[in-house]
Amino acid sequence: MSKSEDRPLPLLAGLIGWPVAQSKSQLIHEFWLRRLDIDGLYIRLPVRPGEVDRALAGMAALNFAGVQATMPHKRACFELVDHHTPAAKALGVVNTVIVEEDGSLTGENTDLQGFVEPIAGIDLSGEQVTVLGAGGAAAAVVAGLVGLGASRIAIVNRTAEVTSRLLADLAATVKGCEVIAAGWDDAQRLADDSALVVNSTSLGMIGQPPLPLEVESLRGDAIVYDIITNPHLTPLLRAAQARGLRTHDGLEMLVGQAREAFRRFYGADSPKDADAELRALLTA
Repeated sequence: MSKSEDRPLPLLAGLIGWPVAQSKSQLIHEFWLRRLDIDGLYIRLPVRPGEVDRALAGMAALNFAGVQATMPHKRACFELVDHHTPAAKALGVVNTVIVEEDGSLTGENTDLQGFVEPIAGIDLSGEQVTVLGAGGAAAAVVAGLVGLGASRIAIVNRTAEVTSRLLADLAATVKGCEVIAAGWDDAQRLADDSALVVNSTSLGMIGQPPLPLEVESLRGDAIVYDIITNPHLTPLLRAAQARGLRTHDGLEMLVGQAREAFRRFYGADSPKDADAELRALLTA
């Protein structure tokens, strides 16, 4: 009997964040639950910064299988769990917390899997790439780009201290890869020389300022990847598509990272044959 079958119904999981109302994760998990006829719920849980410890402490008593974490709680979850998977330990951030049978908490990171899934076939050997932002999601982005062969990674961020912490967490991962830590004054120049540009900031999200980057001077073969999900078609992606560049949006990463979490929470594999229907739901 699986762990999920031992738990009382309905099977519970959710998402913590601040804010969390904008997240589409609930749509994804509930779509899969209905598709597989699983008696389960996935709940959006608004948790204020500084209160993550109190939220996690109550999960076992509430019979939660676990929760996922979005901004700004990924680093807090890393510090608060009892155990880390190798991926979480390597990245220094946790986006999925699993409640074990003994009530202890295991921190997982499925962002790496989610980020790479849409671009797994590309070869970045010998190429420069630019990552905008150095927050919790950027760790998975950088690790994924190293895995795809990027030889030079430029990380652009407003705060040098945050970039330094990211690189300290990823010291073993980026070993052998040239890393450029830069401020926003150098963002355009670095992006223009890159085969792939990834926005891992909140700039361009609904309610946030626009991303200060022009696509007109990017390479003609550049790929533009924006991990924002609301809106999924950001101004950056609209401009890149208008120029005919290859683009990937945050919904692709969101669905990809949700697959492993769904399996851990509900004891079942998500149905990939329903991806087109799910995409239509998320973009309606």
